[in-house]
Amino acid sequence: MVKKSIIAIALMCMLATVSYGQDTWGVTGQVKVDGGWPVTIQYTPMEICRIPIFIKVGMFIEIENCSQKKIVLEQVNCTGGHAFPCYKGCTEIKVRANFEAQLSLKLYKIGSLISGSWAGDNWKAYFTDDDGVTTSTTYIITGDGNWNPVDVCVEAWDVNIYGAGPNTQVQIGEVAVLAMPTGTPDFCDYCDD
Repeated sequence: MVKKSIIAIALMCMLATVSYGQDTWGVTGQVKVDGGWPVTIQYTPMEICRIPIFIKVGMFIEIENCSQKKIVLEQVNCTGGHAFPCYKGCTEIKVRANFEAQLSLKLYKIGSLISGSWAGDNWKAYFTDDDGVTTSTTYIITGDGNWNPVDVCVEAWDVNIYGAGPNTQVQIGEVAVLAMPTGTPDFCDYCDD
């Protein structure tokens, strides 16, 4: 019986030593709550490594305040053999993108003041450059993320102005700005092979 008691006392002493050892084992700022056990161990965080973070950026293109733009056509002298009455109007848009893009325009007819087919037999849309003279049906914007200003113009001829009263603004259509990449963007600058 004495042997068993000595073994039990020895085991209890070892357990107490192990527990006390945890209390001081490489820990900073350790505390005992109310002097009791268990001990709340608070380790000091240590930076092991830094892992770089990358983002796969998609294609981005934007027209500034597009929904607030409108083109009002005003009567002009007819040129190029177009039939009276002739109208023209322009508005400046600002476009930015993170890829080089080619812009183009598409007309949509609303109402009956523009005669001819939906494709625009007697009206056209185009871009003008800074001098206001050079026109093109396409426009290239750079992919540097900066705003690119360009004028969008519409001309119409042989307009059925007799279908509306004087000094009224009647919506005759919409012009859509279309965009497509000029090349194949590299989406894998940071991809693993």
